[in-house]
Amino acid sequence: MAKPCRAGSIAVVLVLMLALGGCVSDRVSPRHLPGSTLDQARGPDENAKLYTDLIRQLIDQDKLYAALAHLQSREQEFGVSDELRLLRADILRKMDDRDGAEALYRRLLKTSYSAQANHGLGLIYARTDIANGVEYLRRAVEQNPTDAQMRNDLGYALLRQGQMADARLQLTTAFQLDQNNELNRNNYILLLLAEGRSQRAAGLAARNQIPPKVMDDLRAEARQLSASADTARTPPRAVQRPPKAAPALSVSTRNRRPAPVVGGGGG
Repeated sequence: MAKPCRAGSIAVVLVLMLALGGCVSDRVSPRHLPGSTLDQARGPDENAKLYTDLIRQLIDQDKLYAALAHLQSREQEFGVSDELRLLRADILRKMDDRDGAEALYRRLLKTSYSAQANHGLGLIYARTDIANGVEYLRRAVEQNPTDAQMRNDLGYALLRQGQMADARLQLTTAFQLDQNNELNRNNYILLLLAEGRSQRAAGLAARNQIPPKVMDDLRAEARQLSASADTARTPPRAVQRPPKAAPALSVSTRNRRPAPVVGGGGG
């Protein structure tokens, strides 16, 4: 009887370890494994993808310094690529290095990562110039219409602008593309509440066992958004005070873990 392929078993174990996330991912990386094992278990393309997935996972967990360290290691071993420039831009954006992130995103606008670059620029500008941010986010969605995260970020930015109809299109699409995503679900509930469809929002919250505190926060934000939308629709008089400015927060960095996620995007 033929013996099982040990190299294939190792490859499966490595992929499972990455998928488990958390503390396992923090301690294990391709660089820490014996070179002979790597050679047997994965080819260069598979190894590069595994490393990239690890970096992306660390970024999603807001472990930005660890992500940057692994990115630097990856660049030393495999060279700099547009994919790595995108990862570095995402790290710098989350570190609030706007100039560094923007320069990298703009360099990627004429590459195969153009949609992601427009998305990143949209998140940067949404902090201080919501109208400009929306335009970049629109371009990202046009280039990648099935990306739920891009749709979610655009929809939330449109909500902040009081553009309920456009926001409904984007947030409903994002929710239907990925209903298991907490941000997509909460932003869809936020939309329902802002539009006055509280019964439907309550039903969705009950089915997903959303904590009462999260629903209270969503209702409070929905009231603010509805008031801003009403103000935007009111014809100007001789002198009219502008609506209260929205918080200067990126649509991707609001209420991050461990607190319940309310509103915002996931980028």
